[in-house]
Amino acid sequence: MPSLIINGDTVSIRLSSKHLELVKRDPDSERAFIKKKVPLFDVDRAVVIGRPNISIPVLQRLMFYGIPTYFVTSKGRWIGSLTPDNNMNAQRRITQYHLSSDKQLSLKIAKKIVYAKIRNSRRVLQRLAANRKQSDDPEHCKVVAELKNYSRLALLSDNLDSLRGYEGISAAKYFSKLATFFPDNIPFEERSTRPPKNAANALMSWTYTIVLGEVEAAVRCHGLDTCIGFLHTVSHGTPSLALDLLELLRAPLCDLLVMNILNHNILTDESFEFHADDGGTYLKNDSKKDFFFSYEMAMNRKFKLKQGEPHTDFRKIIDNSVISILHALEKKDFSFFIMP
Repeated sequence: MPSLIINGDTVSIRLSSKHLELVKRDPDSERAFIKKKVPLFDVDRAVVIGRPNISIPVLQRLMFYGIPTYFVTSKGRWIGSLTPDNNMNAQRRITQYHLSSDKQLSLKIAKKIVYAKIRNSRRVLQRLAANRKQSDDPEHCKVVAELKNYSRLALLSDNLDSLRGYEGISAAKYFSKLATFFPDNIPFEERSTRPPKNAANALMSWTYTIVLGEVEAAVRCHGLDTCIGFLHTVSHGTPSLALDLLELLRAPLCDLLVMNILNHNILTDESFEFHADDGGTYLKNDSKKDFFFSYEMAMNRKFKLKQGEPHTDFRKIIDNSVISILHALEKKDFSFFIMP
């Protein structure tokens, strides 16, 4: 079991020898409860959604087994993580703190992140268009050509402000074209967050949050401070470095997963609900099981970056992205994931 998802139907979690005992509500009876035992050695990571009752011994045992645990609100708001500090290399964090003030290095890292992000966004549009036999559509050709130009301009940026400008323009063009690939029953008009205004944005935000948890855990496991980024500014309570690396994965992992889920009716408009308290639309608790099934398939799918190279998957891509940051801090050559 790669991931243990502790969702809103979980009443409590207890430790039972080398197992976690999950007490869940029986969907066929409001009063009945069912127990499920999960071997700890089968769990690679845990995602806690909402406010289930988790005992201190459970959290301690997760730490002992080196299992990172992410906490997310029922509405998909990132709270934080509990990650075992298996990497006690404090020198890495000292180096990171020292070099974070190196404007040239920060710009170099940020430029390669934005370049890869735009390239990946362009590749996603090309793949979606090819699947629908729209590769020769004039509007599609125009957008992908513009994104190619902005990726080049990103590498030529001489300051972070201009770089973020190219990133913003590219994102606007990308989302405008991406909207045409959403199903008619769940349209996408524009990006909205906190709260997401419709089902399309709700699923995108939810997916970004779940992937962010995996990225943050990888950063911590390599001994780096997740709050010290290069593209995203340092801000209280913001995992800036994790957000930096999430940019590489938004289009090729998150957005393609969203498109697959919606266009194959794995989730429909009935999978979401409107919350009057904040005017947002959110994924229903019962629908999160279907999401995580598709999510695990996407994370574990094997593919090659280049012909003749060994297969990889997105969890290895995340790990390699953090290693690229380490190489940058060590003044070695580095690069980031480009979608094949």
